[in-house]
Amino acid sequence: MSRPVRLLYLSFAFPPGMQALFPALNAAGNGFETRMVNALRQHFAVRSAGILPLLPPPVTGPVDPASGVPHEAILLEKKPELLHRYRSLAQLKAHYRRWVAEGWMPEVVFTYCFSPIYNNFIRWLSRQNPRPRLVLFLGDGPHLGENMSAWRRFRYRFKPLTILDEDMLRYYDACVGASPLVAKYFVPRKVPFFLMPGAVSPHRARREPGRAEVTGPIRFGYFGSLAPYTGVVEMLQKFLALPLPNPIHVCGHGKLTETIAELARANPRLHFHGLLPTPEDCLDWAVTNCDVMVNPRPPSHGNENTFPSKLFEYGLTGRAILASRLSGVESVLGPEAFYFDPADLAGDFAAQVRLVSALPRTELRRRGVAIQAGLLARYDWSSQSAALASFLKGLLPGGGGG
Repeated sequence: MSRPVRLLYLSFAFPPGMQALFPALNAAGNGFETRMVNALRQHFAVRSAGILPLLPPPVTGPVDPASGVPHEAILLEKKPELLHRYRSLAQLKAHYRRWVAEGWMPEVVFTYCFSPIYNNFIRWLSRQNPRPRLVLFLGDGPHLGENMSAWRRFRYRFKPLTILDEDMLRYYDACVGASPLVAKYFVPRKVPFFLMPGAVSPHRARREPGRAEVTGPIRFGYFGSLAPYTGVVEMLQKFLALPLPNPIHVCGHGKLTETIAELARANPRLHFHGLLPTPEDCLDWAVTNCDVMVNPRPPSHGNENTFPSKLFEYGLTGRAILASRLSGVESVLGPEAFYFDPADLAGDFAAQVRLVSALPRTELRRRGVAIQAGLLARYDWSSQSAALASFLKGLLPGGGGG
């Protein structure tokens, strides 16, 4: 019997139990990475390293193993940044050398996005002989493809541990991308590319129990990061400017928390619920408070290089979805969702809000259930991880035999 292929995963996920203690940190990313790694364990012998903003607290009792990734190496990324980056890079190299000396050399190194520590480790690893296949998971690339002056580019060459995103691309043997738009950086160079926008865990799907029918205006909702890249403030301003009775409910955390709280104090149609403890609470909150979930992701901040994992969470609620057309969302959510041009909030977004708010709840529920069923059928973690594993193993000599 052949041994399983060894995979080293370079991560930003928390260890199990840590997210519950720091719910405002990395909530969406931690859940996505944890579910992806747990699914990949069905196909690989996995070890992982994690970059954290603080040391994990000591474990004082049983924790849910599905709440994080049990890393073999924990690296710190905090102030003073340069000191901790150099230290973490040295620690990661030492871990790798020890694993290889013990007889555990990975066949695949799978790296989650760009970062100074992992970038420099990958560049070092690319010079080793023998070396594993180096694969990038490009789930976020805010600086990839941005216009940069020659002077700024020149200065970046001399910043310690700094490597431009576009310069990192040549070190990878393959890419797994969350957005179809990033294929242009790899396919023309004949670098293997696999599209994997995300997935859902069927047991997390909310199937609403029977209850008294809600009355009144259609209720819109948003949960997730409250940061500039999400476009949430601009969306709320346009929504609240419409002469409609419809309320919108928001929960989340981020730099724009106080801005949204002020908007809520000034307008009774906006209900701000703050930060909820867990992702599961967000799903239940949406079922209770919303008829339509809104994702206003704008065409800026490198959003074309990623796929909003929030949409998979929205799909689990069984609610209708109104989303901006970006990063291939239509191919994932299908024809039952509503879409708008993210560059035209005053026109197209406003028109879609008027359209949706005039529909009966029965039609919105039907659409929400259809979206959920489509995601469960085509994007569950079991099938997505099997396809991803096949792609990764196919990069190896002989297709990944042990």
